[in-house]
Parts: sequence; structure tokens; C-alpha cells
Amino acid sequence: MKTAIIDKFKKISHNLGINNKPTYVVMAIAAVKGICRPTFTMMDKKEEPKTKKYTAIREGLTELIAIPVYWGLGEASAKIANKVLPEELKKQGAKNCMFLGVCVAALLVIPGLCSAAIKPIMDKFYNNEKGTLAKHLDIKSDAPEIPVKNIYESMPVVNRPSLHTFSNASQYGMKVGGV
Repeated sequence: MKTAIIDKFKKISHNLGINNKPTYVVMAIAAVKGICRPTFTMMDKKEEPKTKKYTAIREGLTELIAIPVYWGLGEASAKIANKVLPEELKKQGAKNCMFLGVCVAALLVIPGLCSAAIKPIMDKFYNNEKGTLAKHLDIKSDAPEIPVKNIYESMPVVNRPSLHTFSNASQYGMKVGGV
């Protein structure tokens, strides 16, 4: 029985390895993130319940948008590669182009779609008498600006390294040997 389970695992692993595509990997990662990140957000005991709920839904929506985009751009890139590449490069070239499609999705398309789609969706979910929760959680609130003190004003000028005092650089850093 133990060898049957091991043989079955080997067969499944072999088939996954042969038929693996970059889109499968990133879709699996996005699915796990879409489940785990909202779950862990909701388990945070230090955060307000409204904030946790808003953040969890937002994270889940992001991955819900990401999964079909990964699949669509990956498959579209592979089809384009199969039409453009010579016959001897089609199999590996299609997988490479699929990977490039997934990268473009992650870097450009998904952030753009999320920026355009999530805010209106969240505003529809969270309309209440105080306004939307999204406005309530907006970072750009009317909080007073905190003055920033220049830390270099109180430092003595004598030992401050700079480019024009490069000749004094031997006084700074790790010394090698006895010199």
C-alpha cells in the first residue's frame, strides 16, 4: 500500500511537471493569497473591525481580479508566440512568452485594473450614514502636518564626511591590517 501511494504521488508529480505552465503557478499563488491574506487580516486583534473587513475584502478582490488576468494574458502570449515563432521554438518559446505575459500582467495590467475597479466596488459596499468607509480610511486626511527637523543642523561640522573631504575618508570605516 505504501508503494502504491508513493507511485501515485510520483505519477502526479511527473504529470504536473510535464504539463506545467507559468499561468498555473501564478494562478495557484493568487488563489492562496486570495484566501490566506483576508483570513490573516481578519485574525488581527489589534485592528478595528471595520478596517479589517475593508482590507480583507480589498485583498480578496485584488486576487479575484488577478486570477483571470494571469490566465488571459498568459494564454494570449502563448498563442501569439505559436503564430510568430518557428516550429522548432514553439513549445519552449510559448512557455517563455507565457511567462512574459504573466509578468506584464503582474507589473502593469493587474495594478491598473485594481486601481480602476476596486474603489468603485468598495464604495458601493460601504455606503453608510457617515459616508463611505473608504473615505473614512483615507490616508490623506485633514491631520496637521508634522514638522520635520533637519538632523544635520545639530551635528558638528568637523567630522561630517562629504565628497569634498574625501581625503579624510581613511578616518572612517573598517581598517584592514595594522595600517
